Amino acid sequence: MTSNMEVDDDFDWSSTDSDDEYEEEVDKKTSVCKKQIVASIDFGTAYSGYAYSFKNDWTKVITHPWHGGEYMTQKAPTTLLLKPNGEFAEFGFKAEKIYAELAEDEKHEDHYFFRRFKLILKPKLTERVNRETLCADENGKEFNALKIFTYCIEFLKNSLLDDINKTIKGEVALGDIQFIITVPAIWDDTAKMFMIEASKSTGIQKDQLKVVLESEAASVYCQYMYLEEDKAKTRRDFQDKLIPGFKYMVIDLGGGTADISVHKRDYDGSVEQVIQPSGIDWGGTKVDDAYWKFFCDLFGEDSMKRFKDECTEDYLDFGRKFEVQKRSGKLTTSDNLYIRIPLSLSEVLDYKIAEAISSSKYREIVSFDSKSFKLKLPFSQFENLFKETSDRIKSYLDELWKKPELADVDTVLLVGGFSECYIIKDMIRNEMKSRKKHLVLPEESSLAVLKGAVYMGHVPDAVTTRISKYTYGIQNWPTFDPTIHPEEKKIMVGNEARCRDVFKKFITRGDKLKSKYPKTFILEVLKPVEDTLECSVYLSKKEDPKFIDEEGVSKVGSLKVILPKVEKGTVIDIEEEISILETEVEILARELHKFKEFKEKFDLLSPDILKKK
Repeated sequence: MTSNMEVDDDFDWSSTDSDDEYEEEVDKKTSVCKKQIVASIDFGTAYSGYAYSFKNDWTKVITHPWHGGEYMTQKAPTTLLLKPNGEFAEFGFKAEKIYAELAEDEKHEDHYFFRRFKLILKPKLTERVNRETLCADENGKEFNALKIFTYCIEFLKNSLLDDINKTIKGEVALGDIQFIITVPAIWDDTAKMFMIEASKSTGIQKDQLKVVLESEAASVYCQYMYLEEDKAKTRRDFQDKLIPGFKYMVIDLGGGTADISVHKRDYDGSVEQVIQPSGIDWGGTKVDDAYWKFFCDLFGEDSMKRFKDECTEDYLDFGRKFEVQKRSGKLTTSDNLYIRIPLSLSEVLDYKIAEAISSSKYREIVSFDSKSFKLKLPFSQFENLFKETSDRIKSYLDELWKKPELADVDTVLLVGGFSECYIIKDMIRNEMKSRKKHLVLPEESSLAVLKGAVYMGHVPDAVTTRISKYTYGIQNWPTFDPTIHPEEKKIMVGNEARCRDVFKKFITRGDKLKSKYPKTFILEVLKPVEDTLECSVYLSKKEDPKFIDEEGVSKVGSLKVILPKVEKGTVIDIEEEISILETEVEILARELHKFKEFKEKFDLLSPDILKKK
């Protein structure tokens, strides 16, 4: 039978935790992971990588260096090359090198070449992301997006296994590893499920996979970075600030997004969310786009397109050199910046670089030295390439600082690959100085998410309190009240009029959630002569939904409770405990006549739920 019950409104619906009751602080130097190894995969817009550590020495996180010609990085370019038949060819620097060679021989057109495709999962498109979603490559050819992501994760997973086996000089089974996948805060659950599906397609099982927010991973890294043996005293200084009640903000600037989280230290050593993690899709790639547009305005879109299509190797190297320039500081001896022009681009322009500049809108400020083959432009013009992205991030932070919950936040940590760009770093530094905030710049800030995700696998309770993204409730059939209940919801149960399908909420969107403290309440079975009762949980993005069948309400799952055989007139009560976990809902029901227990766990990221959200 379907759920029909009445909630005992005299029962205390609040969680059983008390502000005066805290667990003793756990030893953070002991991993509680059930696997021998924790590995994180940071699948970035511009760069991707992995890191891992062993349970017996979990603070020693190992990363993998990637080599591409004269470049050596801690992450590989998020670049994928597929064969004409759709099979995997290469990933990262090797994908770029092979594709450039194919282009040189004019054999590339049948191949698929993907860069920065993670952006298809950004929020405004997530409703359309599914197993059939297509993604266009650099030349406009479409391919199944789920297979693209699966290929990339498969490559990173296999490279990780090779690394581990070389380290231990043995063979590690896939099942010995706990995997952590990081995602931006601005992604909704549909995009998270997409990443889980792609991971599962590589052989990673659901029970060994966890999805965490990039901003939270960065925050956890900042908590435990002092444990790494080679870290500077400043890292211990931040740890010393982490007393109960201390609040701090983490700004994580990546290639595709700027993610913000604010946490508060708890008495048990964990942290809780102060506000819902959030962000905007303005990261380092927006500056890359501005850089490209600058050259299109300077030399013409057609010429730059020819350069990209016909001189692929130089085009890719052109972008890598800009990555280096973004991180380099301004020369103190000059107010100008010099950019070397590839010979192949000069050939595309018929060696008429000066003529192209003279007919552009930059003719008054940009010049070309034919001997050094370098453009000279004012440093202020180079800074203009960052202005829109910088302004967007600044405006977003300005809005966040208006929140009353942030009034006593005086420490800010800046992490992420894009944070290593000195222009953006200076903007953040000046902003924090004007607001009289203490800015912390961790070493290896570009690895904060990667390493923090590994920490979260070893210490899963590092973040114990989160802000609910949804309103949760159960189905209730209260006494019908014609002043508040619609007539079409009226139903007779015995001789009493009831209102069916009422959404009885027990958590409101924006409430704080602690997984250790379930919500507990009593249900009275309205039809005790039935064989079973369904205890269902529903969710909605609305703060105050009225009925379970209205638009925007989704059923999380139903727990079937077998009712005892009783005589007519016997009252049966059900005690129900509901725990809202990170990506799951756990329901425990105990019928109070025979005292039998029933338990079920439901996945908040299941496709059936996501279709209705």
